[in-house]
Amino acid sequence: MRLSQFLLDNGDENICVCGDFNSIRYEDERRGRSGGFRQSDAVNFNNFITGSFLLDQPICGRLFTWYHGDGISMSRIDRFLLSVNWCASWPNCIQVAHQRSLSDHVPLVLTVDDSNWGPRPLRLLKCWADYQGYAEFVHEKLNAFSLDGWGGHVLKMKLRMIKFCLKEWHQQHTKNIEGKILDVKNRISSLDLKGEECDLLEEETEELRDLSMELHSLSRVHTSMNWQKARLTWVREGDANSKFFHNMMSLRQRRNSFHMVQVNGVQVEGVQNIRSAVLNNFTTHFQASNVDRSGVQDLNFRKLPFAQTGCLVRPFTLEEVKQAVWDCDSFKSPGPDGINFGFLK
Repeated sequence: MRLSQFLLDNGDENICVCGDFNSIRYEDERRGRSGGFRQSDAVNFNNFITGSFLLDQPICGRLFTWYHGDGISMSRIDRFLLSVNWCASWPNCIQVAHQRSLSDHVPLVLTVDDSNWGPRPLRLLKCWADYQGYAEFVHEKLNAFSLDGWGGHVLKMKLRMIKFCLKEWHQQHTKNIEGKILDVKNRISSLDLKGEECDLLEEETEELRDLSMELHSLSRVHTSMNWQKARLTWVREGDANSKFFHNMMSLRQRRNSFHMVQVNGVQVEGVQNIRSAVLNNFTTHFQASNVDRSGVQDLNFRKLPFAQTGCLVRPFTLEEVKQAVWDCDSFKSPGPDGINFGFLK
């Protein structure tokens, strides 16, 4: 109880609780000759973690942290529990279990995964449209691309080429929003302190007014970016609880990241090893097979009347295409290029 109260009183700090808790969270975290899982202990342990707003990071290297030595009894009773602020400061923390030595416990190390999985794909942000000149920039770049060929191919290539231009535009306008907000706050603070000692000049009063408007604008952009990155569709855009959004973004990042895959019963770790395993899996899956496939020549299908068959090959109208695009969620991407329906609209 004292530890729980201490954690709640210091919830804004970077907190790491680690050690041998002598308890497990789920039934598959313990093996042995007899059923050693007690549901009540697991419920109390999980209630302690959730009630203290702690997060349990994924474990790599081994599934268990304590071994009896008989090859049968083992459990995961050692772990690191991190606060929300800790995960926001170091979002890629993982627990690595190393080889066991003389002790029946394995060395457990908390580390930050700095594995390089390659360049991150472009993600269009809704807040870009709030910047003056963004629409003109997009129209100018798209019209500057001169391509010939089928319309679908031209559109595909233009969207691919506009991505590089949008990356440069993002670097110049919307990169490091938090730093820009901090600079504006510092300047406002300096003017406020000066106003406490003497009257501000007319130019300084005008600057203070402009800085206040800029701060509100940057804050809206920052909130919009956090709202979109957190992928929360059940909250309204404009909510300014940045701590909550950062928590949800860290949670998404932990869920989407994987540090180990199991291939034919063998655990594979490491960026290059996981890449090779995934490539080999899909290469084998999509290879041509020599197995004879039965045809459909002898099957009886129901056929459409001749008057309706013409509708299957009738060209789509512009109104039908536009209606299909506008009915889709603006934040969904039809392909892996990151261009969402909002940009197409």
